[in-house]
Amino acid sequence: MLKHSLMGIAVALLCSAQAWAADVSGKWSGEVKLPTGQAVPFIVELHQQGVVVTGKLAGINGAPDVQIMDGKLDNDRLTFWGVRRIANADVRFDYVGKVGADVIDFEILRADGTAAPLASHTTRAAASL
Repeated sequence: MLKHSLMGIAVALLCSAQAWAADVSGKWSGEVKLPTGQAVPFIVELHQQGVVVTGKLAGINGAPDVQIMDGKLDNDRLTFWGVRRIANADVRFDYVGKVGADVIDFEILRADGTAAPLASHTTRAAASL
């Protein structure tokens, strides 16, 4: 009997932890410092359904927006990838974010490993009325 009660409590705790997981839906903004020292805007719009995250990254300097691919939220870890057009080549970047209260700290990794990781501290944009 005690074993079944403990199992029930464990399942309830796991379910409630998932229910408390962050909702990352919305617009987030920050900046990325490039190795050249230039800071570029980092704006992402996210849509979350359960653990699946979709959305887009704003294009940089007039480039087209980047579709978020394979977006997942696992507790406070957000992961996705996208392809940016750089110097007439499609370049894949992997994004790993640590989600906090109205903050996501991203590490941005060029998938081919030819550049150092970048970072962006993003904050949730205020809801417009």
